[in-house]
Amino acid sequence: MTKIVVNTIRSQTGVTSVTFHDTITANGKKQWLDRFGIIKANSTEIDENVTIPSGTNGLSVGTIRVGAGYSVTVQGNWRVI
Repeated sequence: MTKIVVNTIRSQTGVTSVTFHDTITANGKKQWLDRFGIIKANSTEIDENVTIPSGTNGLSVGTIRVGAGYSVTVQGNWRVI
């Protein structure tokens, strides 16, 4: 199971911007490499069975390997660039 930790937003009265205090991670790995969220990171190996449901778009970047005994079922769209 993937564990995703999202940013904590601390509300402030009269403030028009938001400051994120926590790094977004999935299974302990940072999801963005820079502090502005421009460079997204992804792993290169899929070690679980994954289904991309109909009506859903999936995107991966770089060489992606599906581990032995696992599969990716694409009912929607998956682009690897």
